[in-house]
Amino acid sequence: MDKILTQNLCFTDSQGRTRFFNGMNIDDKLVGQKSFRYDLNEEFFRKYKEKGFNLIRLAVTWENIEPEMEKYNESYLKSIDDIFTLGEKYGVYILLDMHQDLYSGYGGGFPGDGAPLWASLTDGVEPKQPKFVWGEGYVFGKWVHNCFDHFWNNDPVCGKGLQDRYAEMWQMLAKRYGDKPALFGFDLMNEPFPGSDAVPMIKKLVRSASKEIIFGEKIKVGVILKALIKKDMKKLLDSVEGDAVRDIMEKIDHLAEKFDLEKYSPFLNKITSAIREITPNGIIMIEQSFLCNGGVSQFVPPVTVNGKREPLQCFGPHSYDMTVDTPLYKHANADRVKAFFGEMRRTQLRLNVPVVVGEWGGCSDNKDTSWFPHAYELLDYFDENNWGQLYWDYHGDDLDSPLMQMLSRTYAVAVSGEVNRYYTDRQSNIYVLEYTSDCDGESIIYIHRESEIVSDGEIKIIEEYPDGAKLISVKTSAGKHKTEIKFI
Repeated sequence: MDKILTQNLCFTDSQGRTRFFNGMNIDDKLVGQKSFRYDLNEEFFRKYKEKGFNLIRLAVTWENIEPEMEKYNESYLKSIDDIFTLGEKYGVYILLDMHQDLYSGYGGGFPGDGAPLWASLTDGVEPKQPKFVWGEGYVFGKWVHNCFDHFWNNDPVCGKGLQDRYAEMWQMLAKRYGDKPALFGFDLMNEPFPGSDAVPMIKKLVRSASKEIIFGEKIKVGVILKALIKKDMKKLLDSVEGDAVRDIMEKIDHLAEKFDLEKYSPFLNKITSAIREITPNGIIMIEQSFLCNGGVSQFVPPVTVNGKREPLQCFGPHSYDMTVDTPLYKHANADRVKAFFGEMRRTQLRLNVPVVVGEWGGCSDNKDTSWFPHAYELLDYFDENNWGQLYWDYHGDDLDSPLMQMLSRTYAVAVSGEVNRYYTDRQSNIYVLEYTSDCDGESIIYIHRESEIVSDGEIKIIEEYPDGAKLISVKTSAGKHKTEIKFI
């Protein structure tokens, strides 16, 4: 497998080609696991490759890696070893994500996942069950706030700081997987949360939202009232547009900046430095605070090691419509989510790094196709920005589900040159790739169904898959090039 590198806003490979990634999140948030939740065996990887996927964000938890202090879960790690081995065999890269939601699962029985119980310092506050959605624990959960406060402060457990223990766990993983050909990179913490610092943020958001609804010009109160009277939930939700949400969110940007600069950025540098003591390999993925998913600005600077910019880093933004995790997700508004991703595009340009969208989607039923128009709009937006993507998330049987009608799609895997643009025109039923090469080279394109190919390069079929899907190469010389794929 080619080693994946970064160059400004692009991923590249050892051949100097621009690389793109299409994949899914596959998570194990369960407590007390002896092996990874799903059996990602030969059959899985064969189908995964045939559907055109080349990256997995493998979400594991600190709790499952180190359930007892300084005792790593060897049976669990062996199951991860097997995933890396099969990833190499089938050409699928692995992004190792240390996942958390609400900091921890607190021993099981409560919403959340992440840290083991021994690393969850709640100060005696008992976790509670949510009344509506799991995420309310971030708002009202003092046990969550206490745990994060202790973590960001690197408070000791048995004489050693929490972050120091976390760094040692990452060093063990870097030693185990740093030289694996299938390694894409390290996602150091899923959606970090500020802890008790979020309380004034949330209070200010509530005040800001109230003022925007009552006095703002972008939210029409009359439209909201009529929609409520008619119980028209779609019209009600559509009345809250992305730029209006951003107007609300920007009121706490200065508080988010304080967390990013004083706590999150030092954490990223600390854990990256620990990993780099073990291996130079693997791209470090910068995430964003949980609050940034809804449009709050991010202020983290590029990751540094010993004062020097880390050469292998990327940005992995997440965003969902505000209806996520509710039955109202069928009314998700793509324009609203694109407004959030627009803020993340500004972060990418500031950091000058490539992007793989770490999470998007969020439909609780992967067999539902009614929300696909929303999904297509977001996929087109990702393509406009040359972003890869990782759908949230895999449910165990999705490679044979209607979800593949949307996610299994034609895309350029590797491009020998600078990409000018690529897009899918669903009305004309075509995919177009345009790029400029400064020398002879070979580009790779995955095609998801029967098609006719028109190109100014030499076309060769590398592999053929069921239902007319295939992987092709296009050899070209220096100059501007165009490949057009017409779906039959």
